[in-house]
Amino acid sequence: MTISKRLFDMARAELNSLLDKASTWESPRDPDEDLYRRYGLDQLTDEQLEAELERRHRARAAAQAKANAPRPSPASSASRPRAARPSSGPPPRRPSPDDDVRRAYAALEVPVGSNFETVRKSYRALMRKYHPDHHSESPEKQKTATELTQKLAEAYKLLERRLRR
Repeated sequence: MTISKRLFDMARAELNSLLDKASTWESPRDPDEDLYRRYGLDQLTDEQLEAELERRHRARAAAQAKANAPRPSPASSASRPRAARPSSGPPPRRPSPDDDVRRAYAALEVPVGSNFETVRKSYRALMRKYHPDHHSESPEKQKTATELTQKLAEAYKLLERRLRR
């Protein structure tokens, strides 16, 4: 197996884990849907709905203009408490420890949940195969092999800590 094939397989494993996560993700409900029902907006005609949308658009534009307006000097605002900034969406999702463990198993080409002996054997075989000293004929291959072995070492250390508890 060539280094490029190995990198391609690792990328495919990453993509598969992302696709697994995406398939279990539930999309958030539209917050306006409840409002439409509550205030009877679902019963509006097209013209009334267009007028309501235009009103909301103007309100958002006014709020945006107010947010972009020049601020008073710091001396005059020193006595007033600062308002919290509105969130621009959900906070970024941090990868969970389970994601890291799944990636480590994928990098070492062993099934998730394998015992430490299997992980160790796979790690050693892959390190022998992709060690940078074996790919010294071109600097490009050696650089790729170095990156790959670093990823393998990180994956092994993570699984070693997890499995030897």
